[in-house]
Amino acid sequence: MPGGGEVRIGLVNLITKTADLQADGSVLSARPGVSDDSELNIVEMARRLNARGHDVTVFISDTYRPSRPAREDVDIEYLPTRLPLMFPPSVAPFTPSLPKRLREEELDVVQSGEVFQPGTVLTWSAVKEVGQRMFVWQELDVLMRGPAGWGQKRFYSTLGRKIAGRCEAIIPRSLSARRHLIENGFPEERMAPVVHSGVDTMMYRPMNKSEARDRFGIDEERSVILSVGRLHPNKGMDRLVEAMCRVRSTDPDVLLVIKGVGPEEENLRQIVSDWKLSDNVLVMTDLLDRREMALLYNCADILAVASRVDLFPFTAIEAISCGVPIATAFGRGLRSDIVDQGAGVMIGDTKERMAMDLIELLDDTVRLDIMGRTARELALRDFDHEVAADRLVSIYGGGS
Repeated sequence: MPGGGEVRIGLVNLITKTADLQADGSVLSARPGVSDDSELNIVEMARRLNARGHDVTVFISDTYRPSRPAREDVDIEYLPTRLPLMFPPSVAPFTPSLPKRLREEELDVVQSGEVFQPGTVLTWSAVKEVGQRMFVWQELDVLMRGPAGWGQKRFYSTLGRKIAGRCEAIIPRSLSARRHLIENGFPEERMAPVVHSGVDTMMYRPMNKSEARDRFGIDEERSVILSVGRLHPNKGMDRLVEAMCRVRSTDPDVLLVIKGVGPEEENLRQIVSDWKLSDNVLVMTDLLDRREMALLYNCADILAVASRVDLFPFTAIEAISCGVPIATAFGRGLRSDIVDQGAGVMIGDTKERMAMDLIELLDDTVRLDIMGRTARELALRDFDHEVAADRLVSIYGGGS
């Protein structure tokens, strides 16, 4: 991109819905339902790059084709997905037509997601023939468990190194992703500055807490813990609910709001019933638009992340953008990129330790206020869509 002007950019993002990673490293491979692509992070990124005068096409597996038509302001191509038994679409969709389409588009820049993905291998096979500039935007920051992890490590040391050698740069989405790649043999000089997944900081912003709580019928005087995500055992919301028995004994009016849908809903409701927590735990499965989700975040004193297995929960980014600090039992990127930046704290991963840490945190309103202001500043500095787009454009223009 030296000299400026329009650049034709291809964003290869075959997966648009995070898979359910299991504790043993396996992945649920059920076909995910997708209703709309207008609010996808990669689509928003394309929109921002288009606004900077570039011509962007997003390539997505047709497994994720939405039930409603795609937005007309972003060029999205849904590629035919093959061999689903060998390449589960929820974790590694195989789209053999991708190299041909990348060559036909005559792109200047092609960016794929994750080194350890068939889509990245296919992208590499295309660009090495025609000289397009290739980048990889890496979120994965850990070796998977079991045989999948062995295969991942083997891939990194063989074909992954070749792909990295052909890339202009690998762009980590977090400090932990950067560290993971370097620890697994990728050259530090190939690492671009971190570019986080972005958030609309004008939509997700601090609002009047009293008005936000009025919307959801929550008393202004209550301490509110919020947990947002798919209701799945991986998210650890069961131990968060169980921790509420101890938290309630110290603060009888405390309220835990769990927002999401998923297979764990019945179990969570049963725990609430068995432990007589109905006055202190609300399981909310309502469909909320982005405006209402921003209001819900603004009801909270803290966002609690109790995940057993996860990547970098996007809910944490939305929360800090609303000025809500996080309390997380799950480390990695949340620790390096949010907690260590002063916008949250680590809590225990057992219900007993989790309860004690939450009690201590809720009791320190001054600390919560300081972390909340820091959280908003961090979101504006590092997680805003505009910041991410500017950083990507700068990285694309860094080579010859």
